[in-house]
This record gives sequence, C-alpha cells and structure tokens, in this order.
Amino acid sequence: MKKQIKHSRIVLTVIPVAVVLTAGITFLFSRSDSESQVCQQNVARLKELENTDISSVEQAISDIQGQLDAQADAQAREDIVNSSGILTNVQIRQAFAGSVIVGDSITQAISEYGYLDTDVVVSKRGLSVVNAQEQFSTAISLNPSHVFLAFGTNDLEIYNGDPTGFIDAYREKVQMVKDALPDVPIYINSILPIQDFAIASNPALGYYSQFNQALSDFCDEMDCTFIDNTFLVEDSSMYEPDGEHVIMDYYPKWLTYMAETAGLI
Repeated sequence: MKKQIKHSRIVLTVIPVAVVLTAGITFLFSRSDSESQVCQQNVARLKELENTDISSVEQAISDIQGQLDAQADAQAREDIVNSSGILTNVQIRQAFAGSVIVGDSITQAISEYGYLDTDVVVSKRGLSVVNAQEQFSTAISLNPSHVFLAFGTNDLEIYNGDPTGFIDAYREKVQMVKDALPDVPIYINSILPIQDFAIASNPALGYYSQFNQALSDFCDEMDCTFIDNTFLVEDSSMYEPDGEHVIMDYYPKWLTYMAETAGLI
C-alpha cells in the first residue's frame, strides 16, 4: 500500500502546471458564484502561479478549498440558527435512517419529541459515558452506518473538573465501537454550555470548556469527528429553566447540523 501511494505522488509531479491550474479554476467556478469578487480574486491568484512549480499551485488550490469549506460551513450554521436551513421532520428521519445516536437525557429528548425512534436513539436519563456499557452494546447490535455520541453534562459532576477520567471512559467505549464496527464513522458531540446561574448552584458544571477541549483532542487521537454545537445555544432562550437542558426548538437544528457534518444530506 505504501508503494502505491508513493507512486501516485511521483506521477502527480509530472502533470503540467497548466493542467492543474485548469482543474483548480474549474473547481472554483463549480464551488462559487462565478461573478463574486472572492471567486474572481481566487482565480486571479491561481493564474499568477502559472509559471511556478506544481507544488505551489497545489498548495494554493488546497488553501482556497479550505477557505470555501469554511465559508460554506459558516453559511450553513447561520441558516440553521435562523431556522431557514433546518430539515423537516420527514427529512430528519430519512437522513438518520440506519444511524444511531447514543447519549443521556438531552439525547433522549430526540425520541420523546418524536423526531426519531428508539431504533436510532439509544439513551437514558442521567447516563454518563462510564456507565453506558449497555447502551453501547445495544448500539453496536443495531449495526449502524454512522454512530453519533453525546455525553458529558452528567460526567461534569462525576469528574468534578478533571476530564482525564471522562476521556478514559470515552476511549474505552469508542474502542468498543471501533472493534465491532471498524468501518463505521464516529461523531462525538460537544458538551453544551451551562448557564451561569446553574454553575453557581453546581460549580462542577462550569468546566464544560475544558472538557470540550479534551474531547476535541480525543477525537484527533481516535480519528473521530468532533461536532461543536455551541453556536446553536448562543441565544439563552434555547435553554430550559434549569439552565442545562434545551427546549424543543433546539433539536431540529442540532439534528440538521449533525446530518450535515456527517454528509447524510
């Protein structure tokens, strides 16, 4: 396998710069509004590289692709927040058919509100990742095409500010999934921010940022995708009176963002 990869790179270096430039410009026009100022600027940027080496052109194309992806993600987030880009109930069911979402009471509300059934949502109120052996076993038995995980609010109290044990427990469960379903992608949701008044009553809840950073690092380690849902609750009206749980309006937005992140739509 390594020899095949090395060979493909050698072939690439002999492709004329003009061919790469043409492909790059075609890519830009397919991804952007061809009349937009940004698109025209990027095309001009590529044309300026006509007489440079192929690696410089490839890097420029990669950089531009990254910018376009970031712009598209920002637009998608904005559309979800203002509700113009969220999926309908039928579309949510279609998107998550064959997937599984495992989590605590925040996840359980997905089925309680009727967005998805219990053949997709495997959850339990008060559940922490360290005690979720049964739920993970159930999820694996469903043989899903995609696995989404959402734990942490209860774990904040259990681990009292130290994410080490939380990550260790998460690692054990994620490895369970990888061992049983090695080709299935895993998506790990962030812990939602906790409102200040709730933290005042229970200071352990205030460490959600540190736990989220640990989760993000953990996803890099385990080759999982980290889904940061913080932008969905920047408006405090999305919370229930307890300052921890979220209202019904949150769920189609969350499900839409998970589906978009996983390429289910």
